[in-house]
Amino acid sequence: MKKILVPIDFSNCSRNALKNAIKIAEKLNMELMLYHSVVVPVAFADGAPITAVDMGFEEMEAHAESSMQKLAAEFPDLKRVKYSNMLQYGSLQESISELVEKEEVSLILMGTHGASGFEAALLGSNAYHVMKHVDCPVIALPENSDITKMKHIAFAGDYQSVPNHDVLQFVMDFARAFYAQIHIIHIDKGDVVVKDQIDIARSMERYLKNTEHTFHFRKFDDVEEGLVAFAKEQNIELLVMIAKHHGFFDRLRHGSHTKQMLMDIPMPLMVLHE
Repeated sequence: MKKILVPIDFSNCSRNALKNAIKIAEKLNMELMLYHSVVVPVAFADGAPITAVDMGFEEMEAHAESSMQKLAAEFPDLKRVKYSNMLQYGSLQESISELVEKEEVSLILMGTHGASGFEAALLGSNAYHVMKHVDCPVIALPENSDITKMKHIAFAGDYQSVPNHDVLQFVMDFARAFYAQIHIIHIDKGDVVVKDQIDIARSMERYLKNTEHTFHFRKFDDVEEGLVAFAKEQNIELLVMIAKHHGFFDRLRHGSHTKQMLMDIPMPLMVLHE
C-alpha cells in the first residue's frame, strides 16, 4: 500500500496537515505514517558539544510517544485508514530521506506557516530543503488550508518536453480523487512560440484525455510572480511544479526573495521530481 508521510511537531499547522492527509489517504487508499523527529538537546563545555546522554533520553521518548497517542485521539477519523507512528532521533531532512527509501513513501505532506521559533525550524525552512533534496512528491500546506475541497489545480509546465508519465499520472490521480480540474500553465519571459507549445500540448493530450483540463499560455517577466498571479485569477487551490522546470530551485538558492515566496505562497504547493 502506498504511504503518505506526515511530519508532526504538534503545532497547529502539523495538525492541519494530518487532517488533510487523513482524507487524502482515504480517497486514494493510502497508508499514513505520522513522523516525529525527537531532537537531542546539546550542551557546550569549553566550546565542545556534549550530547545529552544524561539529559533524559527515556523521558524524552516517553513524552513523544504519549504526545503522539494524544494526537491520534484528537482525530477519530484516523480509525478509517491504516496508519502508524514513527519516532526517530536526528534531523528532519536526513530522517525523511531514509524513510522515503526504506518505507516506499509516495507523498510527503508538510504543514507550513503559523509556526515560530523552534517550530518554524522544523516545519518552515525545512520544507524547502525536503522539497529540494528528497526524491518524492511533497506538498507544503499553509496553516488552515484544506486541499480536500479543491476544484482547481494548476500544473506549471515549461513546454520544452512532455513531463514523465508517472508524474502526470500522479497529478491526474490526485485531481480525479477530488473531482478537480487541471489547469496546465506555461509562463514565458520572451516571445511565445505558439507552434512549439501546441505540439507539446498535443503530446500531453493523450495522457490527459480522461481528466478535465485546460491549457494556458502567458507572458510574465517573473515566472514565480506570474504563477501566483495566475493562481489568484483562476482560483487555484493547489499549485503543482516540477522541480527542474524554470530552474526553480537554482533561483531559490540564490535569492532570498524567491525562497521567501516559496514559504509565503498563498496556496498549497506540490513539488514533483522527474
